[in-house]
Amino acid sequence: MKGLNAAQINTNRCRLAIIVCALICFLVFLGVCMQLLDEPNAEIEEVGWKTYHLFTILSNMIMAVAAAMCIPYAVDGLRRRNYHLPRWYVNMMYTGTTGVAVTFLVALTILSPAAGFYRVMFWKNNLLLHTICPILSIFLFFHVNSDHRIGFRRSFFAVTPVLAYALVYVLMVFVIGEDAGGWRDHYQVGTIAAYLPLPVIMLILCALCFTIANVLRLIHNRVHRRRKAGVEEYYHAIYDSSNHPDIQSAIRALAQDFRNRDMGADLVVPRRIMLMMEKKYNSGLSVGEMCSIYITEFYKEN
Repeated sequence: MKGLNAAQINTNRCRLAIIVCALICFLVFLGVCMQLLDEPNAEIEEVGWKTYHLFTILSNMIMAVAAAMCIPYAVDGLRRRNYHLPRWYVNMMYTGTTGVAVTFLVALTILSPAAGFYRVMFWKNNLLLHTICPILSIFLFFHVNSDHRIGFRRSFFAVTPVLAYALVYVLMVFVIGEDAGGWRDHYQVGTIAAYLPLPVIMLILCALCFTIANVLRLIHNRVHRRRKAGVEEYYHAIYDSSNHPDIQSAIRALAQDFRNRDMGADLVVPRRIMLMMEKKYNSGLSVGEMCSIYITEFYKEN
């Protein structure tokens, strides 16, 4: 990150976000349609409307919704030259990424040894929903959409869809049963339950999901810190104290730069950049005062 142009990084992130998010949406749509239209066989009966019994389908659909919601922010970031995601959206992306990461790791480490690596990871829509989409989603979460630090408590929310599905699965398979209108035990949990009590299986699942969620969170936060430090270094270097002895002159220079690059877009006040400047100058100015200086200079007659 050191020495890179923060404005160029912003543009690259917007473009990557649009490409990757659109690709995730398309591939999930294609993968779900393939499952809906497939014919049942001895191994997979969950086709047609039963497609939605599968956690693979549901987790990828949640991720696709999160990816689709990212595209307007990325387009707006290109137009305004200021790509920034709200905290609630980053948390939503965290939840979606956790779900597909669980799908990917379970398919890779548990299902592949039992059913064959090629069949589980590369056969038909498994290639899309077990392999490509999870990898793209993890890349998106780490390297594109890392605008906020994610706190430890958010990991409990991130695993909620996985645990909710597990509870529904137990209800439909073991409480109601397939003969009474429930689900088939398509994940063969009953076979595992012959060796481990069901509550122990649920505890192991909780621990696994929570571990995956926190590994994702820690890597995401590390990338976030590095990006934030690089952007701060970039703006500190441009608006250094030798040319701008106080924060007021630095903010005015920032406003002039944005005005010179303005192409008729609406005014965007770069509050985050000014807060980075304040860390350097330690002037004591409030956010409102800094924004007022910026707006006044931006609309100042040449």
